Amino acid sequence: MVTSDDLLDAAVERARERVDALLSRQGRNHAEIRSAVQETMTANVNVFRERGGLETALEDLREAREAYKDVAVSDPSRTFNTDLIHTMETRNILDIAEALTMGALARREFRGAHWRKERQERDDENWLKHTLVSWNDGEPELWYKPAILEGANKTYEPKTRSY
Repeated sequence: MVTSDDLLDAAVERARERVDALLSRQGRNHAEIRSAVQETMTANVNVFRERGGLETALEDLREAREAYKDVAVSDPSRTFNTDLIHTMETRNILDIAEALTMGALARREFRGAHWRKERQERDDENWLKHTLVSWNDGEPELWYKPAILEGANKTYEPKTRSY
């Protein structure tokens, strides 16, 4: 039987292997990949969003993820290595950017700071729920969870935000 300690040990070993690989190989600098992610997110996944821009961003992010496979850290030290930290953060940024873009593309409505040109009204009947992403074998998968509007002392009513 697999215990929680076994799972933790396996996760630590995977992280150690990832760091060792980043420190020992030659490859691309994370900064060019991070810059590409920042550019597409600013251009296509800002507050004002359109389907075509979101699709472009998703393609750009998948290209950046592919490019990240060749990333390496130029500073081999294991103490206070900001290059290593930024390289690992870039992978996290890729995960978050892809999850955010997938959710924005799926959510065909206007809600809060998510503004879709094609649909400028809220759709509580279909979209009053939380959008979540799970990573299964390296692939993102969207799923949803109901929004709970009742608290201990009162019921919360969704309100329209306007800009």
